[in-house]
Amino acid sequence: MSVTLSQKTEVQQRLATHADGPGAAGRGIGLAGVLGLAAALAALCAGGLALWARYGADVFFDLLSAGFSACL
Repeated sequence: MSVTLSQKTEVQQRLATHADGPGAAGRGIGLAGVLGLAAALAALCAGGLALWARYGADVFFDLLSAGFSACL
């Protein structure tokens, strides 16, 4: 099957219009999503540090190892 130059140009124009269409603007999580994920990660890290400060390293690692062994 041979493709002429005009057919190639038509296909490229169709692809270009679809790339800029309404679906392209809605992709991704956006800035609010990134900030939300960063806040959730910061809260998890702060919670881990609070547990470490409250119970100490030995108890903290014992809790982690008990949790991992319960999963296995």
